[in-house]
Amino acid sequence: MTSATIRGFLHAPKLTAAGDPRSGRFVCHDVQWTGEGEDRFATFTLTAEEIAEAAEGSLLWTDQDVQRGIKPDVDQAAARELSLADGYPNDRTYVFDASNADDMTEKLLRGDKLFLNPLVWNLRPGLFEAYWDDSNAALNIYSGRVYLPDSHHRHQAICKAVRAYRDDASAYPKFSPSRQFKVELYFLSKEDEGNYFFDKNQRPRPTAQSKAYDLTTLDDLSLLAKKVIDKSEALRGNVNRVTDRLTAKNPQVITLSTLREMMKTLVPGEAVDETEIDGLATVAATFYDTCAKVRPELGSLGVVERKRARESSLAGSATLMHGLAALMPDFNDDIGKQGMRRAVEQWTRSLARLGADERYQYENWQGDLLDKANPLWIRLGIVKPGSDGRRLTVINTGAARSVAGRFLKRLLVSSPEEHDLEAVVEDLERA
Repeated sequence: MTSATIRGFLHAPKLTAAGDPRSGRFVCHDVQWTGEGEDRFATFTLTAEEIAEAAEGSLLWTDQDVQRGIKPDVDQAAARELSLADGYPNDRTYVFDASNADDMTEKLLRGDKLFLNPLVWNLRPGLFEAYWDDSNAALNIYSGRVYLPDSHHRHQAICKAVRAYRDDASAYPKFSPSRQFKVELYFLSKEDEGNYFFDKNQRPRPTAQSKAYDLTTLDDLSLLAKKVIDKSEALRGNVNRVTDRLTAKNPQVITLSTLREMMKTLVPGEAVDETEIDGLATVAATFYDTCAKVRPELGSLGVVERKRARESSLAGSATLMHGLAALMPDFNDDIGKQGMRRAVEQWTRSLARLGADERYQYENWQGDLLDKANPLWIRLGIVKPGSDGRRLTVINTGAARSVAGRFLKRLLVSSPEEHDLEAVVEDLERA
């Protein structure tokens, strides 16, 4: 039996009251199998109308935990699993490009050539019941949800085109509800749906990296970054894991893609031994939480407070985050020499020099070192004035990140008692 190794397949069909085999909720005809064991998947052909009927019968679903997801600036209690029977997801809550789906719908209705194959379905092993009828090459689905690990927009476009045609067939003479589509049906766990999404959407053409890194279990630095979030009091619930930008509506302090990049300072390459991930995550989380006690901007803030912090301070900027990350190897070395407790005590004293109450002077300016208005940052190429000469913008380039790291290392590690910013800058420029 082709499907014998997949949990959810029955050894015999379900029967009607008359004792005849039941077809179930949905039947996939002329099925072909590819692969072996748990890697097997089925392919078959459906019409547009059959796809629409499967959606209308609440068979087809998306799980936003393994799709593009819920927007980070909305209520995270929003439903994760959405039925295609409900139409487009609300784009104020979910990351969904309605204009993209509408464009495909219009092309379908015009009869334009569209490359929409294959569509992708998934039945999660152990969460469905089905029967493989070998004699008829038919797959009978009795229960469970078919999830879409990919091709969500295409499915929505097909369903919308069918609905429009039903409402007024004469308006769309070039559309046929019998138009055929190839479907690939997989049998993946929820975790592997995320890996599928990563492979299909991140490797060929980058989508939001934070979301792709959040889904995959195959990228070591992503696994390390997510473990850091779990261990860090300041980062838990404070990381945008959906998009790669932090807007005025985002209270989160950092994106997952930025946090992942920061982990490279602790990892020579991009591969991390599984046995090392937990220890490295503890080091990074402890260091970050120590920094957050000095600069509360690194911890959780409300939307208003976060916006105010971004406008006035470098604290919490991606550039400073990379600067702090450059200190993590030194912190890790000190843990090896002194143990965790003493290393934390030492670094708490050193990092205290970044506190908002510490007074620094540079040229004619005096105040909080991390104040954007500190002319030091313009000299170092980390901040630049806007076109109006007043609005200050943090530069988030590789060069700016590198300078931030070298500056902090020179200030806190090489000369922990020195407050002379001019001397530090001259040192950096000589180097």
